[in-house]
Amino acid sequence: MHELIYFESPGFAEVSRFFLDLSGVEWKNTVVDWDGYVALRNAEELPHGYLPVIKTPNGTLAESNALLRYTGALAGLEPKDLHVRAKVDELVEVINGWREYFTPTFRIDDLEEKVAAREQMFVEGGSMDKALKTISRIYSESSTGWLANTDDMTIADVKAFIDTFMLFSGQFDGITPDMSSNYPVLMQFHDWMANDERIKAYYREAEGLRWVFKPGAFDRF
Repeated sequence: MHELIYFESPGFAEVSRFFLDLSGVEWKNTVVDWDGYVALRNAEELPHGYLPVIKTPNGTLAESNALLRYTGALAGLEPKDLHVRAKVDELVEVINGWREYFTPTFRIDDLEEKVAAREQMFVEGGSMDKALKTISRIYSESSTGWLANTDDMTIADVKAFIDTFMLFSGQFDGITPDMSSNYPVLMQFHDWMANDERIKAYYREAEGLRWVFKPGAFDRF
């Protein structure tokens, strides 16, 4: 039995939730609130003091990118060829890069200042604009539709899909769903991923913030 523990939001655990579901292994999705997190931390059940974690038959694993690779392997989406796997990991790091620009805005207390800082990132040549155009370029250069030019989906594709489009879910002040229309190639990638039968099945009954992962989610913008 595997048990993933995290908050209800997609956040840092959504990719691993999808992979665990896809893998067919027996698993439990344990959702906690802030008090539940504090209780786990105080009980020293979190290896590094943070969520998400996955309790496995062999012990507890932490750190979202480690969970990404572990659950991706369980789902059979980690390439066996070492060079291809390295290219996939390379893309994972590229996708991680946007957090370096975006995460500091959470420390801005003034709402207007926070919104202004985030909006500036999405103007032509801004840090997030460049990051999203990089993902767009990688997708456009693939001959198979998968970011690493593989024959099937990899962890890089799912991470790019979930991390990128979660940005436009409406949960972040200063970032609105209609801003996605500035990236037409990125929206092609959304269509490609959201219409994959594995993803479509997983999000068929999804509600709340997860609307962004459904086919046609951005058609009205």
